[in-house]
Amino acid sequence: METAANFAEQHAKHAQTDYVAHYNLRAQDKQFGEGDQVIVLAPEGGGKLTNRWQGPGTIVKVKSPRSYLIDMGNGSVRHVHANKVRKFVARVQGCGIIAERDCEFGRVLLPVSGDYNSDLPSNRIDCDKLNHHDIPQRNDLIRLLDEFADCFVDKPGFCNVVTHHIVTSEEFVPKRMRPYRKP
Repeated sequence: METAANFAEQHAKHAQTDYVAHYNLRAQDKQFGEGDQVIVLAPEGGGKLTNRWQGPGTIVKVKSPRSYLIDMGNGSVRHVHANKVRKFVARVQGCGIIAERDCEFGRVLLPVSGDYNSDLPSNRIDCDKLNHHDIPQRNDLIRLLDEFADCFVDKPGFCNVVTHHIVTSEEFVPKRMRPYRKP
């Protein structure tokens, strides 16, 4: 009996170190700061078995290195552990269309505008990248860049050259709103 207990204890220690090594292969320390946008894994009305990622929310206060107060954007503030939080990454590959008659589409996220460099393009360009041109060509290029500086800004803006309207019929129902029918 004692031999079996020793064997089980050694095997458990060895298995424990294997488990730790396997877990730590991809484990990363999560740390967030105040003002960071995050999503939260939380129950969605049907109990703890129906957890979904909700958000984005904003970290209001760091309570401890692994505990955060998160403003969910709907008036509620949650106290959440770091295991239930992920950094929010806004996807920009798609485009959503909101029609004038739509009323229930959730919260609309707008792009965050940052501080952009408003210098002339000639001041921002690296001179080494123009060395393959002779001096008159360089001067012409720099003059053109500065003359049309509004075309070479880093700040995204509103383009009103073309306005596109999608006209749908009154009986049109988006695919996600159609009732489910069994095939």
